Order: sequence, then structure tokens, then C-alpha cells
Amino acid sequence: MTSPDEIERVLRSLYADVWTDRRYEVAEALFHPEFSSPGAPGMFGAEAKLHSIRRYHAAVPDLVVTIDDLVVAADRAVVRFTFAGTDLGGLAGHEPTGRPLSMWGVEFHDFRDGRIISGWVGVDWLGTFVQIGTLPDPWNH
Repeated sequence: MTSPDEIERVLRSLYADVWTDRRYEVAEALFHPEFSSPGAPGMFGAEAKLHSIRRYHAAVPDLVVTIDDLVVAADRAVVRFTFAGTDLGGLAGHEPTGRPLSMWGVEFHDFRDGRIISGWVGVDWLGTFVQIGTLPDPWNH
């Protein structure tokens, strides 16, 4: 079992070093070689996660990720985070808008041998698409 302190260290490194500082080489130490992601079929380990991270960086080159909450229980943790930046590269296949965005999300992480073995992420796409103007605001008619 991975200690709560080690889990917190790994996750803080993921969001600060890899997501915000773009130190992709750090990811190898954070992800188990068997890690896989639905967003990167056929890829494993750090490269499976980096596939998605690089796509966000291409769309939002000034992306900064902030951990809002981090909760650890046994070999599992959940992080509530905020992504902030400017849509300069076209987010999620949309044309670039040049608009600022702030997107919240949650990510569950499972650990094996001190590294992330699996994860599940959910983000506020509706709010994000409203912010960048690709969807009308359903709350303001």
C-alpha cells in the first residue's frame, strides 16, 4: 500500500510539474507502466496520460492547473482542480476563440507500487464551452 504522504507527493507533482510546468519527463516516475486511459487506446504508462495532457497544452498554451482539494483514502485519491488559460489552439476540436477560460474538474486516481495505475476524470465541459462561446449560455436567454 502506498502511504498517503507519497500519494499526495505524486499528485502534487503531476499537477504542478507535468500539467503546469510542462516537465513531461517527470511523468515516467508518476505513472505505473500498466496505466491506461480511454483517451489513448493502446498506449500505456506515462505516455497514455501525456497524450491527453499535450492536447490540452496545444489548445491552451498558457494553461495553469490549481489543486483545489486533494483527498487520500488507502490506495486511492481524488483531486478537485481548476484549469485556467486562454483558448488559443482550439479546445476539444473547436476553432480557437482567443477567450480566457476557467474549467473545474475532478480526477480519481488509483495507485499500485507508489504510482498511478488508473484514473477517471470529469470536467465541466458545458461551462467551458459557454465561456469560450461555442455554446449559448443556457442560464441567460
